[in-house]
Amino acid sequence: MNDKELLNRLHTHEKRILKALEGKKSLTIQELEHETGLNKDSIEKASLWAKVKGVLKIDEETSETLELTKEGEEYAEHGLPEKNLLKLVEDGEISILELKKKLKKFDIGLVWVKKNNWVVIKKGQLELTSKGSKATKEQLPEEKILISLKNHEQMPKLSDRSSLENLEKRGLIKRKVKKKREIFLTDLGKKILPKLVIKDEIGQLTTEILKEKLWKTQLIRPYDVTLPSTKINPGKKHYITQIIEYIRGIWTDMGFKEMTGPLLDISFWNFDSLFQPQDHPARDLADTFYMKIPEKGKLPDNQLVEKVKLTHENGWDTGSLGWQYKWNPEFARRCVLRTHTTSLSARTIAKLKSEDLPVKYFAVGRCFRNETLDWKHLAEFYQTEGIVVGEDVTFRQLQGYLRRFFEKMGFPKTRFRPGYFPYTEMSLEVEVWHPAHKQWMELGGSGIFRPEVVKPLLGKDVPVLAWGLGFDRIIMDKYKVDDIRKLYLSDLKQLREAQMWLGV
Repeated sequence: MNDKELLNRLHTHEKRILKALEGKKSLTIQELEHETGLNKDSIEKASLWAKVKGVLKIDEETSETLELTKEGEEYAEHGLPEKNLLKLVEDGEISILELKKKLKKFDIGLVWVKKNNWVVIKKGQLELTSKGSKATKEQLPEEKILISLKNHEQMPKLSDRSSLENLEKRGLIKRKVKKKREIFLTDLGKKILPKLVIKDEIGQLTTEILKEKLWKTQLIRPYDVTLPSTKINPGKKHYITQIIEYIRGIWTDMGFKEMTGPLLDISFWNFDSLFQPQDHPARDLADTFYMKIPEKGKLPDNQLVEKVKLTHENGWDTGSLGWQYKWNPEFARRCVLRTHTTSLSARTIAKLKSEDLPVKYFAVGRCFRNETLDWKHLAEFYQTEGIVVGEDVTFRQLQGYLRRFFEKMGFPKTRFRPGYFPYTEMSLEVEVWHPAHKQWMELGGSGIFRPEVVKPLLGKDVPVLAWGLGFDRIIMDKYKVDDIRKLYLSDLKQLREAQMWLGV
């Protein structure tokens, strides 16, 4: 910025301060009030802006003084309650009742004489101890401090700070911090001073200025858009909410309908309907949260339950041999926190009729696993689920949907690897290429539902493309979060600094 631009950007108040400093080494705020006619607030504000622009320097000196409180003034005038009590006891044994009548602050005095071991109480009367006798004959350090402050004298030198701290705790004295600011011209300020001209200028347009057309004759001060300003923290959604809405938009743009359902579900929908045997390791307490209340729920209609039961036991008429065990309906009634959003797919397929096909559904929701908590594992996580049901859907279409989804998420390169999942055949693991890390990243599983899943639910064997994709890793990478537990903290600093989600 050249000198001319700088002069144009100086406020009238800043110019008046610079003029007041001409030929002087420095001035205080109080001296500037007298020199400029501006009030203290205007001078402080203008000085700080001028400092930012490099034309002024501000030196600040802080000093601390002690002052008496209202109660401290009373004690400085009439004496400390404990000292007044000692004087009364000094004349001889005296009862507590008499002391209460004679001493206004008796209760306070009694606390301190007992605390300092100056008296003993015998049969309702107070007697001086040797320490108490000594205390009556000398001026206490606390008294010296109170009297010095009252008379505005120099503070007495204390062997320790305990007396001062004691008076502070009792609320008899208080500390007052004074700041003295001295303002100097910088070399830049001295350089531009000869060119400085103070004119009436318009700093803010008003209706009156426009009506009177004053802007034609008066200078309009330009705004300096490069100066620092107050940081604004506008309200915005949590970034996880933003991402969920973004993902929702991807699926709806591709013609999908959303499916929703309960977080707390029965094992029938979470496991049994998906052809997971009742002794499958995934059902173990180590992986699943089983509910104590409610412990069990209600199974769907008997006809559907019977089909699922027979499929598990002998394959029913799916062409499978099933799992060859005795299926237990009580196990299927057990309530769990859903371990995947695939339970929503099972519920949705069970409601479909032949005339509804083909259909496409998606879900975005929370799932729960009984994980050991650490920097990369939580007991809950978000997943997006999808199914496409129709006579003519193909494996290539499954890959196409997933490629399109990840393209919109910011990953143009996708690859598929053979995988295994209990309820799909063929099965694929989905990986995307991360351009920054230069590596493939696994983000979910997919496949075509087995006949043992589809036929009991839908009544016939129709191809169902299915996938379940996690996105916590994408969020961690996007927002440079090194611990997954930080994703769900209500850390205002983190939330304020987080960018709006616009894709990877």
